[in-house]
Amino acid sequence: MDAGQSGAGSLVVSGTRVRVSGEAVRVGPVRPPDEPAPKIEVVRNGDAVQTIQVVCTCGERICIRCDY
Repeated sequence: MDAGQSGAGSLVVSGTRVRVSGEAVRVGPVRPPDEPAPKIEVVRNGDAVQTIQVVCTCGERICIRCDY
């Protein structure tokens, strides 16, 4: 772990660099414009979500089964 130190490359973000916003903010690298966006599909049975399928830009599929 990081022992609570903040700075470049740290896992801890200093409170002076945090602000509250009502809008969505992208975190991570910028996706090139010619690269397809990842896709998320939610399969429902009435109001209950049965599965969530994530298709990565590389083509890998991750299926998450929801068990209530």
